[in-house]
Amino acid sequence: MTVFKKEMVTASSLSQEMGLSFPTINGLIVDLQEAGMLIAKEKGESIGGRRPVLYQLNHRVATILCVEIERFSVRLIVLDNNGCILHEPLSYDHEISASASKLDDLVDIIHLYLNERRVNLDQLTAIGLSMPGLVNHRELTNQTFYTGGTNICSYISEKFGKYVTMLNDVKAAAFSELVFGAAKNKNNVLVILMDWGIGLGIVVNGEVYMGNDGFAGEMGHMVFVEDGNLCYCGKRGCLETIASGVYLVKQAKEDIANGTPTLLKNLTDLKRLLPQHIIQVAHEGDQYAIDLISALGINLGKAISLLMQVLNPDTIVLSGKFAKAGTLITIPIQQSINTYTMNAIRKNCILELSPLDENGYAKGLMRYTFERYFEDQLDRGFD
Repeated sequence: MTVFKKEMVTASSLSQEMGLSFPTINGLIVDLQEAGMLIAKEKGESIGGRRPVLYQLNHRVATILCVEIERFSVRLIVLDNNGCILHEPLSYDHEISASASKLDDLVDIIHLYLNERRVNLDQLTAIGLSMPGLVNHRELTNQTFYTGGTNICSYISEKFGKYVTMLNDVKAAAFSELVFGAAKNKNNVLVILMDWGIGLGIVVNGEVYMGNDGFAGEMGHMVFVEDGNLCYCGKRGCLETIASGVYLVKQAKEDIANGTPTLLKNLTDLKRLLPQHIIQVAHEGDQYAIDLISALGINLGKAISLLMQVLNPDTIVLSGKFAKAGTLITIPIQQSINTYTMNAIRKNCILELSPLDENGYAKGLMRYTFERYFEDQLDRGFD
């Protein structure tokens, strides 16, 4: 697991970290190479003498099915332990439900993907799920979706005979940014996932902070508007009612129905309007879309400034679908941060867009799943 977490290591660093002699470590490395689990990747840096050999896990030591559940779709992809794509991603329409009885629909989608991509179930090591909502990282339940106390991982595991773990989607984003993205080698980072909802991933001292039950980071449900619109969570005036993908689409549909001039009217099916469509026409110069995104950014920036006052981060990472808006979203957010955050806290904090590609979060979910699987096998004594 040390090799996996560090990606590439030398024999001497392994010796120091594991507290084993250099000859013992060399013997273990030889055994793992003969078993096909470890490979010599390349030469590392040297301060004199021979350059040390760097080792990493071989490809396909583990094969992980990543199931990324969003509000209105499910995306699946199979990756190996090094993040190599073994089976290309596919997305399916699926509206996540509060009812645990709808888990069978999710099972059907997983079966459909396995059949369409011709995935051999016997070759899968584990399945990782990411989803929105109040995901309890100990009980493996979701108090927002698929509710009723069902252990979602156990349910899926029984259907497929595989180890299954689950992570809140924002925690998965933070984990991905920490390993592969803008939070790499940073200590105190706020990862803002801007999608249908708004979520917060918190990195403290280089670790993703989960909270007591795994519920840390429910930024979207901070009450932000007194006596505001009713949120799906049951409260009024949540941040998501004025700064989220759901808000953006809802507001655009209402304004178009009232005759607001915008390029969005040219879409053939407004019922299937997505935040991406609004971002796209904004980049094309649509003033309505630009103003709508700007207003959202101002509100979101004010919320971020409150978090900065409390947590004093070194970096703010903007991730998710809204990251595609670029400066259309970063400029109004930065304006609000400048307005509402103390200068001593603001001046040493960087605002960045996530550099991850479309498979970035799946790679983070893969790593999280493999680490949990490995720990589970250790607990079981690898029986």
